[in-house]
Amino acid sequence: MKHSSSFARVGAAVVTLFLASVPGCKGDDDTMDGQAGATMCTSSGGPVEDGTMDLHCTDPAGGPIVQSVGACQTDAPEGTAGAAGAGGAAGAGADDEEFSVLTSHQGADDDCKYDVSFTNTCVELNRPVTFTLKLTTRATGKPATGARPYFPEIYLAEDPSHISPSFEIKAPEKPSGSYAIGPIVFDRSGRWVVRFHFYETCSDVPPDSPHAHVAFYIDVP
Repeated sequence: MKHSSSFARVGAAVVTLFLASVPGCKGDDDTMDGQAGATMCTSSGGPVEDGTMDLHCTDPAGGPIVQSVGACQTDAPEGTAGAAGAGGAAGAGADDEEFSVLTSHQGADDDCKYDVSFTNTCVELNRPVTFTLKLTTRATGKPATGARPYFPEIYLAEDPSHISPSFEIKAPEKPSGSYAIGPIVFDRSGRWVVRFHFYETCSDVPPDSPHAHVAFYIDVP
């Protein structure tokens, strides 16, 4: 959050106008959500930053675990499944596999294919939020284009049956590998899980499928 002040001069007299500093939303870049006339953000909501280091894509020697990304197969047979990638079972569907929820605004996906980071507009109860997400292929360091992350899972951590009442979520890509995902609405205060899905039209059976997911905790005041 950037703090700002304004100064105006009227004739020879100098009139100083002070705009009070406003506490920022975690991960928010603008007091006005980037929209003229929008209400300033006074919320402390956003990604949980508890200092815990995520090591699911780090080997015992401290080096990075990297799963290569192959071609997209829309209908791969079950027999093509290989060994499990780091952090997830190869060939398991998103609804069946176990996964970690990250306490940060950045991290690797479940299978160590991509590096993910995001910023967000103001996180408040019943206020539409946009997550601007950057996706990079770990093996090459290049932007992961065409991921189409239109359908994130969004639910209360303590009650997964309670999902966000968000409709018509869009995820335009600009620039390459950067996605503005929203609007997302949180209709209850508490800790939420937002799980992003990438390349969903690709089968998740091959271990090198572009298909991937990553989840983050988001606190809503």
